[in-house]
This record gives sequence, C-alpha cells and structure tokens, in this order.
Amino acid sequence: MKGVHFEGLRDAGDPTELAARYDAEGADELVVLDIAAARDNRPTFLETIRGVAEQLAIPLTAGGGIRSLERRARLSERAPTKLQ
Repeated sequence: MKGVHFEGLRDAGDPTELAARYDAEGADELVVLDIAAARDNRPTFLETIRGVAEQLAIPLTAGGGIRSLERRARLSERAPTKLQ
C-alpha cells in the first residue's frame, strides 16, 4: 500500500517484489508497517515480512500489530533488523 499520512491508500504491488526492486535501486533501509494490523486489532503478516526479508541485503524495520513478546520473537525469527 502507498499513501500519505495513511490516507488515500492504494495497492502498490507485491511487497516481496518491491523489496527486491528497492534493494537493487540502492535503498539503504526498508521499513514495512502493517498499519491495518493496528487498526483492525490483528497480528502483522509474518509470511509477508519473511518474504520481504529474504529479498534484502539491507536493514529491515517491521512494525504494526506487534503486541506481545511472543509475537515479537516470532517476527524476529523472520530476520527484521528492527521491530517497532
């Protein structure tokens, strides 16, 4: 999803493919926020984070829907450098 101030959100494409493209284009870090997880009171997409992390040679920050230490531990197994 892509938008400004979480308004006017639109589908920007497959997060895994976009991660690979941003990495190839020289991004120095990627931040993935599952803003719907917090809004909808559900956990973040672990498999999406895992797929994104596999495409990157740069640091990854993941956030949204992380409400417990157990969930944080499961997410950190997927290789994000930082968790918010």
